[in-house]
This record gives sequence, structure tokens and C-alpha cells, in this order.
Amino acid sequence: MSAQKMLERVRGTLLRHGMAVRGDTVVVGVSGGVDSVTLLDLLTRLGAEFDLKLVVLYVDHGLRGEEAAREERFVQGLASRYGVPFECRRIGPSAYRKGTNLQAEARRLRVRHYEEVARRWRAGRIATGHHRDDHLETLLMQILRGTGGLRGIRPTREGRYIRPLIETRREEIESYAQEMGLAFCEDSSNRSRTFLRNRIRQELIPWICREVNPSFSEPILQLASILEEEGRCLDAIAEEAFTECADRTGSGDGVRLGRDALQGMPRAIQRRVLRHAYRHLEGSTQGLSYAHVQGICDALDKRGGRAHRVFSLPRGIRAFLEYDAVHFSRGDPWEAVPFEYTLLPGEELRIPEAGISIRADRAPFDPLLLGTAPDWNRVCLDADLSCGPMVVRNIRPGDRFRPLGLGGEKALKDFLADRKIPRSLRRRIAILDIAGRVGWVVGHRIDERFKVSDQTRHVIRLQAFAWEERGTPDGKAGLIKG
Repeated sequence: MSAQKMLERVRGTLLRHGMAVRGDTVVVGVSGGVDSVTLLDLLTRLGAEFDLKLVVLYVDHGLRGEEAAREERFVQGLASRYGVPFECRRIGPSAYRKGTNLQAEARRLRVRHYEEVARRWRAGRIATGHHRDDHLETLLMQILRGTGGLRGIRPTREGRYIRPLIETRREEIESYAQEMGLAFCEDSSNRSRTFLRNRIRQELIPWICREVNPSFSEPILQLASILEEEGRCLDAIAEEAFTECADRTGSGDGVRLGRDALQGMPRAIQRRVLRHAYRHLEGSTQGLSYAHVQGICDALDKRGGRAHRVFSLPRGIRAFLEYDAVHFSRGDPWEAVPFEYTLLPGEELRIPEAGISIRADRAPFDPLLLGTAPDWNRVCLDADLSCGPMVVRNIRPGDRFRPLGLGGEKALKDFLADRKIPRSLRRRIAILDIAGRVGWVVGHRIDERFKVSDQTRHVIRLQAFAWEERGTPDGKAGLIKG
């Protein structure tokens, strides 16, 4: 391909994918390699036509010592010859998170600097030198790693990142550089077999071309294009499904998805909804594999029961499966936050951790209320049996009580499990502790030992209500005769 045809190819790519807006400032990531040097040359030549203002950015990842220093000097000189501003950013060793994929970490930190420089120059676009062969290699990596998608490298991302060379092969880029006499640097890490991408480029692709099909890239790219189009359709459906079943309760609790709604979805949509929940917390699904998502899907199968389970996902995110929901969270929605408040008759006590208020009053016993249908948010206890300090607290290990009407003693955690109370809600349940005994599991049951009877003379009347329902009780508490 001649240099002129290459210029026309890239012009077409810019227009076809809406990569260039007249008057845009574009940050161009230049490593000094043939791809990025060619990209800068082409954008410089097309700059007048599109009225582009270019800024060259070189990122030193702090991994290659003097080699990187030579590259920086080369790219700075390149920017000077083209008459465009030059920026350099350096990444120190301490910036890399331990125990993570080195290439992924380098990419994350590089993107952070791209964004910083783009803000500084008020740039609407960030251009990188990814090309058609990079796209193919990424597709093969996704197939081999089982990432749950086959998308490769898109021409544009987030409306800001553009890949003007994405429709151009590596050999065409090298031919253009040779014809135009472009100098460039050779990154020694590109020859290292440590990285999977390099092994795919140097060994796998040549073997497939030699032993299977020399033109295999065409059907792979065609398949990816078809799947991309169909994937966009499914993503739109999944987005709507996510909106319907998600309860985004804030950064502390993450994302809560209704389990019944999830189980009713086709598996293809279910997977996408779960990935969307992860993306809502992390910002991307990078590192989230097919196996991660499939494990949750299998656990959602009704035949597998509704036992509580936890799935550890990348980036410190976990998925918690409960009776009625799936939580995606960085924290632990099952971890109890201790609270304890003294409750005195005649006062209204607010319990932030439970999201409720409790009002307590001492009143004469009214025998006409015996047998009233129970409302476990509004109860009466025998005042004479309820002697001692009253404390409102959360559940503690070893709590036991005698649930009214069930007969016998029961561990409180077993009582709540029998009632299918999700573990994430148990931590918020308030307990009325009377002199060290569980008297009332707010909203669920009172203890047999505190019930009213024909012998009752006075009662402790209790009402629990959400803050938005705050007000004077407008009815009498339901009393249960044992």
C-alpha cells in the first residue's frame, strides 16, 4: 500500500467512526515504536484538513531504565520536529499494585496519565496506535483466557479514545514508515516471551497461518464483528433488565439484584446483568472471566437451592447470594455493625443502624385487646414480667429466645434462617434486650416469657416504625394471649 493510500485509509477510518471533530485537541500516545510514530505522522498530515491540535505524550512505565530514557529523548525530538507540544509522565515502582498482572497494571496507570494530560490541555480525544493485528491478537487472547466476551479492540472507546490505525495491518504500517523514511525505536519487551501477547504474535499466529489457514484472520475478525453487533443488541436488553432488578443502595452496600428476577432471565441476559453490576462498582469488567460469572449463574439455578454463598471476584469485589438477592459489594453486607441504645418508657428512640425508631410507653392493661391479630412492629409486653433495664441492640452470637407460639427455645440465628431472612438484613434487625434476655425481635416475634395474660395489670406498649413513618401511634398494639 502506498503512502497516499495509507493516508486515505486513515482518513476514512476517522470519518467512518466519528473519531475527529473539527478543531479538536488530540493527545497522541507515542511510545517511539513504529505504530505510534506512524500514527503521529499521519495525524500531523491530516491535522490541517481536520483542524486538529496535537499534543504528544510519552509515558515512562519505570520498567526499562535507560532504554526508556532513550525513547523519551527520541519522542521529545520527534514532537519538536513536528512542531507539537510534548508531555512526559513517569510511573514510579510504588504505583504498581502488588499481586496484579503487570501489563494490566501498566495499562491502568498509563490511562490515568492520558486522562490527566487530556484534562490539562482540554483535549476531546486521546489517540493510540492500536492496529488491526493488535485487534486480532486481543481476540485470540480473549478466546484462550475465556473472558466471557469476544470484542477485541474497538475503534473508539468512551467517545474519547480513538484508534485511527485499527483498520490497518502491521505490515502496512511498517511499509508506510519505510516509504516515508520514519525513524523509530524498537521496544525490547516486545520480543520477550514472558507475555502471552508476544507468544501469540511470535508463535501461535505463524503456526496457524502455516499449518491451518494462512487467511484465518479474516473469518476471526468477521466473527468478532458479527458478535459485536449482536452483543450490542443483547447489551441493550440487559441494560433495561439491570435497571428493573437493581437496587443501588449506595457505595457502602454496592449493588443489590433481585434474585427472582435474575433467575427468570435467559442465561445470555443473566450473564450480562451480572457483569453490568460488577462494572457499576469497578468501572470496567477487565479481569472478570467467564468462569467468575458462570459460577454465580450456576448457583442461581433453582435446583441448587437458596443457601447463602459468597463469590470472590477480581479487584476485591465479592458477590453475596441470599434468599432473595445477589449483592455486589467491596465490603461485607453480612458483617454486623454493633449498636446498643438504652430505651426508657415515655421516650422515642432512634436507631440509625436499623433505620427505625422505637417508642415505648407504660399503660394499663386493656383485656379487650387480648386475641388481637399480631403485628410484630407494634407489641405489648407484660410490665411486671419486663423488669430490668431495656436495651435495643443488634443480634449477638449465642442469642436464644422462646418465640411466642412456637414452643421451646430456639437460637435466634436459626429462627431468622427459618423465616428466610437474608443475612444482609439480619445485621439491621433490632433486638429488645430486657435484663439480658431477648424480649422482642423487632418486626418478627416477642418472647413467650414476656407475653400478656389474664393476670396482666400493666403493659409496656412498644411501636417500631421507619423514620419516614415517624409520628404518634394511631392505634393500639396487638396483644397475644398465651
